[in-house]
Amino acid sequence: MKKMAWLLSLAFLSFTLGCQPAPEKHYPLQAEVISVDVPRKLIVVKHGAIPGLMPAMTMTYAVADAKQIEGLQPGDKISADLVVSENKGRLEKISLLSKAGGSDSHP
Repeated sequence: MKKMAWLLSLAFLSFTLGCQPAPEKHYPLQAEVISVDVPRKLIVVKHGAIPGLMPAMTMTYAVADAKQIEGLQPGDKISADLVVSENKGRLEKISLLSKAGGSDSHP
């Protein structure tokens, strides 16, 4: 009986460990803002290739903090940290590089 309980415990532990989510991966991203939806915490950006992940494309991303996209306009250039976990991506650490029309965000 003890052997059966031990085997069941081992099977449960193996199942539990196997169900752990994959670790998050982080990728630096530079992009042009296409559109912003602050209430839904979404941003559409056109970005270059992300080595090891995807080719250049225009894509909608969720953002971790809606405050980071307030004030962004189409044409603005940004950098961000793309965080990917379980085939879902979100943008964090969003920084304005330049405003639409070419003026830098830094004086």
